[in-house]
Amino acid sequence: MSHRAGILGVAAVVLAVAVTGCKGRSGEEGSSAIAPDPSGESPAARVARARRAAAQASALRDGVGAPRDGARAVALFGEACDAGIAEACGDMGSMYADGVGVPKDAARAAPLFQTACHGGDFAACARLADLVRAGRGVAKDEERAALLFTKACDGGLARACTREATMVASGAGVVKDAAGAAALFQKACDGGDVEGCVDLGEAYEKGEGVTESFGEAVDLYDKACTAGSADGCRQLGEMYSAGRGVVRSPTHSLELWGRACDGGDYVACVELAKLYASGRGVRADRARATALYQKACDAGVTMGCDALKPGR
Repeated sequence: MSHRAGILGVAAVVLAVAVTGCKGRSGEEGSSAIAPDPSGESPAARVARARRAAAQASALRDGVGAPRDGARAVALFGEACDAGIAEACGDMGSMYADGVGVPKDAARAAPLFQTACHGGDFAACARLADLVRAGRGVAKDEERAALLFTKACDGGLARACTREATMVASGAGVVKDAAGAAALFQKACDGGDVEGCVDLGEAYEKGEGVTESFGEAVDLYDKACTAGSADGCRQLGEMYSAGRGVVRSPTHSLELWGRACDGGDYVACVELAKLYASGRGVRADRARATALYQKACDAGVTMGCDALKPGR
């Protein structure tokens, strides 16, 4: 039995148990059903009012058409969440998880994400999975995290497929399955998640779960880099540096590592610094190399710090 068949076989039971014991807000059952209103307001009218509140909350959170007001946004998302608008519960959960307009509070975010996930908000399922896997604000449980990523992936959230695939590749909470992970990376990449494309490229480069193919890896890294992935640009630069799947070209590596470094991939800054230090593919520039090593070091990349030590 594949890991996904096993996961899906127990998903309904596990998620049902999780929802039964979870309340998104005080007195709220984890459901998208509209409770009777003692004021006599019809369910349809209540839903319409809740959706208006959620839209206003989004505007206040983002500062669109009105000054930003995080506290008011949280309150309005809360009203909409209480009225059964699943996405509002997820938005409110995100504000607590990210500390937007309110202090960060993973313990408050987790039940809100659970309520939203149960109501069909797949982005909330993925956010909850991240918390569950890390044990932030909720008990750490890799098996439950895998279930949640599976639900979000099957719901069409490409980045959740990538997250599920990384768990399958390492055997975290599920049976390790390189071929299954590659298939999920493919699904994520096809769905538009560029990091899924990078991970699939790595699978082809290493022959993990798929037949080794440097050409496929190059194409996937190029696709990710073109779409704005700094990691994809760095990996493609490494292929040009080593001549794997492409003609070796320090000049191409220089350009690609420059894009990656500018995009926040600090390992690429180290690789770029090495080119400037050696004069390979570019005129030697020790000052430029030192600045790049320092940039990487400041970002916590040990290789950058090591390169700055006397005698290196």
